[in-house]
Amino acid sequence: MRASAHDTVVRSISGRPELRHATPVQEWRIERSMDAAGFVLSITAPDGASQSFFVAQADADDIGEVLRRQAAWVDQREQ
Repeated sequence: MRASAHDTVVRSISGRPELRHATPVQEWRIERSMDAAGFVLSITAPDGASQSFFVAQADADDIGEVLRRQAAWVDQREQ
């Protein structure tokens, strides 16, 4: 995936390669696909822009694992 021109400018000015423009999520929806190979994830931003992604089952499993680890990391920091 190519970095947007905005992201490239932010990174070059800040000197921090991890920085990027990130749009908040206003709404998200998961729909089953016609086969069992994955699902469609639709995300809507506050300005109404919407994008849908097909997520393969293996990627969904990986995303779930990362989210579980992140939640556990946040819980540990709050204690």
